[in-house]
Amino acid sequence: MASEIKPIYGTERTKLSEVLPLDTPFSIFVFPTTYCNFKCVYCAHSMGHNKMKEAYDFIPETMSMEVYEKFIFQMKQFPKKLKMLSLTGQGEPLINKNLPLMVRMAKEANIAERVEIISNGALLTPELSNALIEAGLDTLRISLQGITSDKYQEICGVGIDFDKYMENIRYFYKAKKQTKLYVKIMDVALAKEEEQEFYKLFEECSDRMYIEKMLPAYDGVSLTKNMQVDYDRYGRKHEKRKVCPLPFFMLGIFPNGDVEPCDTIYKPIVLGNINDGLLLDMWNGPLLKKFWREQLKGNRYENKRCAVCCAPDDVSHPEDVLDNEVEVLLTRIDSKTQKSCGGRK
Repeated sequence: MASEIKPIYGTERTKLSEVLPLDTPFSIFVFPTTYCNFKCVYCAHSMGHNKMKEAYDFIPETMSMEVYEKFIFQMKQFPKKLKMLSLTGQGEPLINKNLPLMVRMAKEANIAERVEIISNGALLTPELSNALIEAGLDTLRISLQGITSDKYQEICGVGIDFDKYMENIRYFYKAKKQTKLYVKIMDVALAKEEEQEFYKLFEECSDRMYIEKMLPAYDGVSLTKNMQVDYDRYGRKHEKRKVCPLPFFMLGIFPNGDVEPCDTIYKPIVLGNINDGLLLDMWNGPLLKKFWREQLKGNRYENKRCAVCCAPDDVSHPEDVLDNEVEVLLTRIDSKTQKSCGGRK
């Protein structure tokens, strides 16, 4: 079956404003590692660890199984399953040697409708492919940085054997069972005349393929400095969004256990740490509720981390927009908070 030219995000979406506040997040991004084997020119990792520490207070780490096991245990306390668990976040997940085990544990615990990974694919081997497939991975999303070895050197500062790289992707596609394989590439990694070549390359070895637009996703990266856009990474034009939808339906968990209300590198607020707190309490707690209110009241830019983040205009979708439902949502959140407090008396 030929691959579809279609964005790689989940396309069955709920109109967010109609279901908030949620008793269980739709998505959680667990960061197996925040190390990366690439330094892509449009990514924060191109800045190097010292500058990332200065800009984002970012220290690369790899998650231990002890932390991950606590996450699995705590997820069982939520009333519903996640729609998606993504073992991805600000690094290359295949660096973590325990990744197949992490997938297997999540599937066996039945905590999510879908378990997926976003990877650059450079560390994929037949053995690792088999392990991920047998573990029950639902979706592997591979992000390419070119369609030649020379382009990889230019974009991510790493030399790869592109023919071998493609051989490993084809192996995964042929070996997979229920797993979906999606591939995407940023437009900056392709010459105009290479677009059809990209689609031809993956039409028989992926389920979906797509060319995304580069946006200024990381503050401080010189390539995208002062870049002004009126569209998202899928090319959809829209007015600038005031409220960030992400914290209303997701959480991000760093390798050390820190929990944030999104999946960005910025860590706009730390809700707690799963080593000494519970995810369910953080999701229902006063810190997150306060963060939601500040978003809805138009105070997003008062948080210095949120002020430099383009996620609301980059990765959120039309169904997620909350700008026109602010008063209704504030009333709902306050009502739920009052009921929760009343129930504890």
